[in-house]
Parts: sequence; structure tokens; C-alpha cells
Amino acid sequence: MLDTLATHDLSSPISTIVDFSSSAMSWLELMTPILAAEPNLIQQWVTHFYNIMLVAAGLGFVIFVHELGHFLAAKAFGVKCEKFYVGFDVPIKIGPIRLPSKLVHFKWGETEYGIGAIPLGGYVKMLGQDDDPRRAEEELQRIRKENPNAAADDPERVQLDPRSFPAKSVGARMVIISAGVVMNLIFGVLMAAWAFHSGLKYDPAVIGEVIPGDPAWKNGLAAGDKVNQVDQVKEQELSFRDMFMSVLFHGLRDPKKEVELGIERQGAEIAKKFVGTTAHSDPKKGIQHLTLGLRSAAMTRISSDSPVGKQIQFGFSDSEKWIPKLQKSDVVVGVNGEMLPISEHSTVPMEYALNEKMHPRLNETLTLQVERDGKTIDVEWPPVPMKSFGLRFKPGPVVAVLADSAAAAAGILEGDELVELDGRPIEDALTLPLIVTKLHGTSASLTVMRGDKTQIKLDWKVPENFVVSSGEGSLAPTGYELPGSGLVYLPSNVVNAVEASSLAAKSGIVVGDVIKQFRFDGSGKVDAEYLTKVYVSGYKALLEETPLDKSHNIQYFHNLIQSFRTGMPVEISYEHDGKVVKTQADVHAETDWFSPERGVSFTPLQFEHKATTMASAIMMGVGEIRRRMGNVLEFLELLVKGKMPFKVVGGPGMIAVEATDAASKGISPLLMFLTMLSANLAIINFLPIPALDGGHMMFLTAEAIRGKPVDEALQMKLTMVGVLGLLCLMGAVIINDTVNLTRMFGG
Repeated sequence: MLDTLATHDLSSPISTIVDFSSSAMSWLELMTPILAAEPNLIQQWVTHFYNIMLVAAGLGFVIFVHELGHFLAAKAFGVKCEKFYVGFDVPIKIGPIRLPSKLVHFKWGETEYGIGAIPLGGYVKMLGQDDDPRRAEEELQRIRKENPNAAADDPERVQLDPRSFPAKSVGARMVIISAGVVMNLIFGVLMAAWAFHSGLKYDPAVIGEVIPGDPAWKNGLAAGDKVNQVDQVKEQELSFRDMFMSVLFHGLRDPKKEVELGIERQGAEIAKKFVGTTAHSDPKKGIQHLTLGLRSAAMTRISSDSPVGKQIQFGFSDSEKWIPKLQKSDVVVGVNGEMLPISEHSTVPMEYALNEKMHPRLNETLTLQVERDGKTIDVEWPPVPMKSFGLRFKPGPVVAVLADSAAAAAGILEGDELVELDGRPIEDALTLPLIVTKLHGTSASLTVMRGDKTQIKLDWKVPENFVVSSGEGSLAPTGYELPGSGLVYLPSNVVNAVEASSLAAKSGIVVGDVIKQFRFDGSGKVDAEYLTKVYVSGYKALLEETPLDKSHNIQYFHNLIQSFRTGMPVEISYEHDGKVVKTQADVHAETDWFSPERGVSFTPLQFEHKATTMASAIMMGVGEIRRRMGNVLEFLELLVKGKMPFKVVGGPGMIAVEATDAASKGISPLLMFLTMLSANLAIINFLPIPALDGGHMMFLTAEAIRGKPVDEALQMKLTMVGVLGLLCLMGAVIINDTVNLTRMFGG
């Protein structure tokens, strides 16, 4: 019997804050009325239907292979196989309606072959063996034959049908029971080998950005570094996803233990060891999500999906002013006549190299040198306005100081508060980094104040090129870095100034008020249409009342509204003279401040696993199945120890979604998903649970040790407990699926 319970991979539902799964996004973008009958929509649906058929065939194949193992082994030992089914042919009755239990079935020889109506597994029905405890006694009676020539007290008077499963030796039955799992592993290796031989693209563990204030930043990691090792996982071709998962599992085991990293930097190997952070964990998910503060890398090749993000296309009333005339697959090779360097990781420039040139000039219209159709042309790239509530906020405390930096040399400590920049009082913590960008290539002077009113001055040289990081995309952003200073600070929620023309000013918010809560109103037709285009349906969680706390600070909300439409209403709760007041404001575009991110979509950096020979492909396939089995065992260990919440366990629904997403990326990703699923099901089926293969092996092992079978009544009772347990488990994972899919598809 093949149980379809599977451990759900964590990068999907918790890969981002808003979007629970990239696979759900690809599904939802297609869920528009097909009655429109536009050619591109019809093509999307045809492609989507094709992917669904691939998934159905792939999942069916994994089940078929498992049952084929049992079937072939049983036949080899002369056991009569009465049924071979993919899916279960259980009668389905809803009131007076009786649904067909079988989709297809036929009899060939002594075996009935078919596809059951319930696609939750499969089974091979052998003579004398039935996993349903209600029919176990009946099945045993079927295979018992009485020898009339034997004496009444002869223990061999009652014999078993020689072609029945119980009549075979313990060793033969062990082979038959384990054959399904063995076949899953063999075909898992073969599917992975096929994928590696065909070529499998993956996002390498090359760092595209280091988040200021996070552990990686504090320990000197930089864009362009390549991670080849996380603890005991060491691979030259480590993917960013596997690196992410290794750090995540490390944190679930012990978040306070140092993570060991092996870094490749310009050909040199560097060892790093430091503790990650769980500060960006979503408290609603009940899991301590360890991260290092790294983002994956992208190239300067414009995305084949869309040159400009939807938040730029539709987020401004005058969006056409801010959209550069870039085309899909253009490659940005220079800025303002200066060519970008080529990294050792790619044949085209990296996005972080472009950002280093672009961010210090965020308020300028840039001239990009772009390769298109074999020619280099110039393309104007206008600045994009920053969005705000019309409020300016007082700077909060320094939260991180980089060792061997100008800030460290000046004696600045965590907890110090920013007071002046170049002798002028700091009006706004949110735009302070933007002021410093205008000083690129020159000197700057910062004054901070300690709790005892001591003032400390920091003088430093602002670099010519650098990246301004917003920390966008994570809960509890760690703060803003003043470029080149080595200092990171948080904005406070105390209003320091109000833009006179803003709705917030007209609503009565004044200097000194303390912001307590935001609630965005996306119920209007225009806003709802915009949010659906940008977020599909995952935005609904963002429209709930959200108080400011450690996870949702002012920086978080400021980052969030950069992808909201200008004019979107927002209800602000704030404290004024000791009383909490609610008022209305809106999201609007600034006229003097511009965003470092200009909304252009770039292509992620990708490498390719490709085996040169079939022998090497097989070896890579063996390594892949071993790695995935290790992942499953580690997952189960953490689940049993209570370090992994059960809510992340997925069932048939999540398997279907993940498989469809893999299929949309090509045959090789689908094969790798099926390899993972094969390893998953092999482990789960061999757990010592009665009614699963592992339960049968448990009884057979006991029989081999004792020299006689386990008492039939005890076996039936334990099997009943196992079946009930599995049914409860299946019900629980289906509930998980319902909750997760509702979040994905319904917000």
C-alpha cells in the first residue's frame, strides 16, 4: 500500500512574506476567465493543461513503479496477484448517489489491472494478504486447505495455499514487501540521472546582496561571494535553495549554534563561522526561521517575462514617465558611458554591479548602454519617485556597527542615536540614506548622541559606488546603512515632520505623534484591480490591521508601500497627547525623493548541472537520492522532536501544486521533483506503522526472530490501529492542504 503523505518543502509556503509559494503564483496568473478567448490566454491554458497532464503522468508513474516492485517480486516467488491498481477502487456513495470506484479496469490472466477513482496511492492485492483488518480473517480462511488424509491432531492437517503470500518463507515475504521501496529508489536514481544528462538549471549559491545589520553583513560576506559549504553539506555546485534549506534546518536543530560556511571569493577559499538570526521569522507560522541575511544573484539581462515590474507599470497615475524603453532579453552592459565589469560567475554583468553604479545616482536620469540584437544602443532610464505617507520620522537607535569600519573607529556603539548630518538636524530617518547618496565620492560628517548626552562625531568618505539596501522582503528589517560608514540604524515611529500638502497633515497628524498601527484599504475597485495584478491574491493578509511591533516596524511599512498604488487609502492609528486616535492618510509619490529600486526585472543567475556521460549521470542520481532521503529523515526527526510545526506537512494538494510548478519549468525540474517524491515515499512507506510496508517488515522481523508468526489477532488489532492512525494523519494533512491552498489562492 502506498501512502501519499509527503513532507512539504519549507522555501514554498514561507519563501516570502506575502507570497506563500511561487508555484501558487504561476497557477493564479492563469486563473482568469477563459471565455475571453484571447490567443495568448488560450495558449496559456493549453500549456497549463499540458503541465497538469505531465504531473498526473509523473505522479501516477511513481505510484505505478512502487506497486510494480511488489508485483514483480511476488510473481518471482510464485505468489498469485489478484489485483494491480494505481489509485484505490473504494466504493463511493454520497446519499443515494453511487459514484464509480474504477476509472479503467481489465483482466489479463489471473490479475485484474485498473485505475481507481481515488488518486491517493495504489496497491497490489496478493492472495492471502489484505490490509483491511475487517477482511483479514476472511482472507486467511480463503487460503486454508484441509488435508482429509491427515489425522485430526496432525498440525499439518490445515495447510496454506502454496500460491498465497503467507505460505512463502519469511525471507521471500521480506523481499516482496521491500521491493516497492527499492523500485522507488532505483527509478528515483534513474529519473535524476535523466535530468542531469539532459541538463538541469539551478540558481547557484552566489550572493547578490548582503542585508545590512544581518549576520552575513556583520561577518564580512559580500555580493559576488559563492557559498560552497554549509556545515557538513559541501558542494561546488551548491544551489541557493539548498543553501537556504541547510541554514533553515540548522536553525531548527539549534538556532544559537554557529553556522559553518565555506566561501569562494575570486578563486580563494574563505571559512566563516557565525550565528544566524531568527528575527525575520513570521510569528504566525510558529517556526523559528533561521537566516543569514543573503539574497540570490541576478544578471543584467532583462527578464523574459516583463522588462518592468507591475508596481511600476500600474503603481503611478503617470506610470509612462517612469518606464524605460527596455525590451525582453536586453542586456545592460554600461551606465553613463562606463562599462560594467564582468563577473567570473557570468558572461554578462551582474545586477549588483549595476546597482553599485545606479544607487548613488538614484535621482538622476541614467543613460544605459544596452546590447540588443547584436548592437549596443543607449536607453534612458528615469528615476522612480519614492512613495510615502507624507510623514517624516525621527531616527531610532544604532543597531549594528561593522568591525573595522569608520563608525567602529569613531567609537560609535549600538544604542547611540543619530542627531545631525553635516551640522544639520536630521529631519527624516527614511530619507537620510538618500541624502548621503548625493554625497558619493565626497566626505560626510555625522553626529550621534549617547544616553548620557555625550556627542560623538563620525567623519567618513562616502564611496563613489555602493548599494543602498532597503532590506525589503523580510519581516523585521534590520535598519538602514549609511553608505560607507559601517553603521546601521532603525527609524523610530515618532513623527518628526509632516508634509504640508499630504492627506496625513490635513487629517491632523502633527510632530511628536507616535504611530501605532496601519490598515490599508484595498476595497476600492481601482485598488483591488491593482493589487490583484501585482500580488494576485496574496495581498489580502496585508489589508488587515497591523500594529507596529518587532516584526512590523516603520521600515517594513515604508518598504511595503513602495509596491502599492499611489492614492491607496490607509487608516493610521497614532498616539496624541496620551490618547490613541484613528485618521485617514494615503500612499502618494514624493516629488523630491526617489527610490533606489527602479522596478526593472532582471533574469536570475543560473548555472546548469549537466552530466557528460550516462555513468556520471547515474552517480549524480545516486547522490541526489541520498541527499533527498537525508532531507526527509531530518524533517521527520525535527517533526518528532517538536522542532518542526505539523502545519508545514503537506499532502496530495500541495504535492500537486509543487509538481505543477516544477512541470511548468520543464521536464528536468519535474523529474527532480519526482525523484524527491520517490525518496519521500520510500522513507514514509518504510516507517514501522502497521498497514504500511514498514509495518509488514516489523511483523516479519518479529517472526524471523521468534521462529513463528505474530499472533493473528494481535496483528489485526495493531493493523486496525495503524489504519486509523493513517486515516487521522491523512485527514490532518488534507486540512493542512486546505489551509495552505486557501492562503495561496484566496489570500
